[in-house]
Amino acid sequence: MFLSREWIGEITGLVALLMFVAANVYYPARLIANQYRPWPRDIAIFFKKYLDLHMWMNVVAFAVMSVHAYCTKDRNIFLYGSLLVTVWLTLAGILMRTKRFSSDTKKQMRLIHTQQTIFVVWLVLLILGHIVE
Repeated sequence: MFLSREWIGEITGLVALLMFVAANVYYPARLIANQYRPWPRDIAIFFKKYLDLHMWMNVVAFAVMSVHAYCTKDRNIFLYGSLLVTVWLTLAGILMRTKRFSSDTKKQMRLIHTQQTIFVVWLVLLILGHIVE
């Protein structure tokens, strides 16, 4: 059975969306948990493991999103913009986790990576991109 390109585009879009949501629930969960510091040891371990999961799920979700972008017929400036923002966020996240940079550089990348504005821009671009045709 051969899968149509359109069907693959739909499935990969849904999978990428679910993976991005699951990966990025990390931030609101951590913000809520920060209200109850100091954390017990098991909570600290959970967030350390979740940070790794957050990073790798976003990398895989980006790859799935790239397949979606290739397979779908939807193409416009907003979707291309959201793809570029996703590339930036993914690369900044990966670079933050490497051990090749000084702590000052990592702090600056963290500021850029975690900016809520970038997330909102990404979300707006995706919504506009799927509304405008």
